[in-house]
Amino acid sequence: MIFRKILLFFIIVIMAINLYSQEAKKSSFGIQYTLSYDFQVAPRNSESKIGVLHHAPAFSYRINNHNIYIGPLLSHVFQLKPMWNDIYDNKAFGLHFGYRYYSNELLRNFRIFGQFHFSIFWVEYCHYQLGLPGGVTKTEIRVNNIASFGVDYEAIPNMHIYAGTGFGSYDGFFLILERVNLSEYIGIKYEF
Repeated sequence: MIFRKILLFFIIVIMAINLYSQEAKKSSFGIQYTLSYDFQVAPRNSESKIGVLHHAPAFSYRINNHNIYIGPLLSHVFQLKPMWNDIYDNKAFGLHFGYRYYSNELLRNFRIFGQFHFSIFWVEYCHYQLGLPGGVTKTEIRVNNIASFGVDYEAIPNMHIYAGTGFGSYDGFFLILERVNLSEYIGIKYEF
């Protein structure tokens, strides 16, 4: 249900960009893979920090300088030491999507971009308590949103290499900054 709504939203955005774009349209579909790492994520009700590594393949659509993408998400949770009584499972699955705006070429095949990235994934952890029943497995939905900037280089025709940095939050609404985390990413994209 939510996937259909997200897909409908992206189709409407694509149609709006096509309708109101005055200049010559240059559009393409693509596939991309992004590897990102979120530093010092603070889980709820905890002073400890964990790191989260995301593997994010996606399908993308670009028209002129606008690019939207959507895809599955595989996340690895790195917990250096158990916090309080919670031990996190190291794998989580979810969905991610985002919007990227490219500048015009600054140098040959070199551009900068701004990006808004949103992901939602389910993480499991075992909560241990004193006495019975011992450990209880719980599942939580984590929502991550990041604003970032980066660089894009077209190494060979239609093959882009990009990297960027940004800040975001694991709170539910877009860029609520009670607990800010830093995010770094690198990726590759091929446009058809």
